[in-house]
Amino acid sequence: MSDSGVPMVVDDYVGASRADDEDFKDLVKEVFDEYIANDIPIRLLHISKVGQEMSCELVDRTFVKEHFKLVPDDIYRKCRNERLVDREGHIREQLKETLKYAIFSHRWQSDEPLYQDISTKPMKFQANIEPRWKKLQEFCRKAKDDHGCEFAWSDTCCIDKASSAELDESIRSMFRWYRNCHICVAHLSETVNLAALGRQQEGERGDRAKVDVWFTRGWTLQELLAPPQIKFYGTDWKPLIPLDHSKSDRVSDSIMRKISNITHIPLKDLKSFEPGTNRVPEKMLWASKRRTTRIEDIAYCLIGIFNVSLMIAYGEGNRAFFRLMEEIMKRYDKWDVFLWSGKCSHYNVALPYAPSCYPVGYHETLVKRRHEVDNEEEWNTASCEIGDRLFALTNHWPLYQSALTGCRATMHKRRVA
Repeated sequence: MSDSGVPMVVDDYVGASRADDEDFKDLVKEVFDEYIANDIPIRLLHISKVGQEMSCELVDRTFVKEHFKLVPDDIYRKCRNERLVDREGHIREQLKETLKYAIFSHRWQSDEPLYQDISTKPMKFQANIEPRWKKLQEFCRKAKDDHGCEFAWSDTCCIDKASSAELDESIRSMFRWYRNCHICVAHLSETVNLAALGRQQEGERGDRAKVDVWFTRGWTLQELLAPPQIKFYGTDWKPLIPLDHSKSDRVSDSIMRKISNITHIPLKDLKSFEPGTNRVPEKMLWASKRRTTRIEDIAYCLIGIFNVSLMIAYGEGNRAFFRLMEEIMKRYDKWDVFLWSGKCSHYNVALPYAPSCYPVGYHETLVKRRHEVDNEEEWNTASCEIGDRLFALTNHWPLYQSALTGCRATMHKRRVA
């Protein structure tokens, strides 16, 4: 070591730099593995195109990992010299941009190709394909040609429903899968063009036109809200807004305002939705006019929107919605959750039977904020007063009055005895 000690300092710096470099390289690899294992669908359609000839095959996460095996090194080289505050978050963003896939949103038909119909070897698309395959083929074409996605996911054929474990994971992860997609291709099978969509909100001669079935199904609610980008296609698979205007309709006021009027979902939520257990009555209102074939699905399709965890148990019937409400109320502390009317749950008379119990026209009621009151007692009083007023508006208050009166009478008799 010299008198100045410079060589040792340089050696230490170089050694520390190399160690940091290796740590960053390992972090990229770890985040890559975690992303594939947790944040993309279990299975995807791999779309290949040679000239005008297109084919697809069903692949799993192992295939995707092998297909993108060089990506961690690319990200490492690209970001190694950057000063990043959130290194892991930055890596995830890079992975999301690279491992992109298209996701399908549509109304199921009875003769859709299912998991067992899809080959794990490339299947060529044909011009004279059976009608039942045409929709899937068109989706894959749009994913590849319009949006440059080599991978795609459709709920009809990418889930092995014979496996209860896979079905459970798919349903509980579905909001996240739609959230992480590059583009959601939404097929409105009963909407010819943008003008037809407009008539669904206004109606011809002042009467509301028939709403596309896509807006009436439970699962399509999260498929509308979750994806960062969404593109709507009409009956004949032409985009409602031309691709040269925008690749994503999320940024188009003209189409989003029409959808807002049809669905009662505010424009700000259609443009940028954040899941969570807030504004419960309002979100229930969005689902109130929607239907699902399986009764349990009206609860399961809302898991992601409220950002709660729920075990999947087909066969439990309406108990699924009761369990959903239980999970929501563990994290929701506003009285307006009781602003419902109609049929009550079989499992708790304080809770509604279904989302349809929440009335049209709900607006969030403002309660005094903590900084607007002088003490805790005033805060609690304000909250209780507005809760009592909202609760009194519902048609199940007499039931509670009767129950309370009965309890008081029984207690009085026991005291006398």
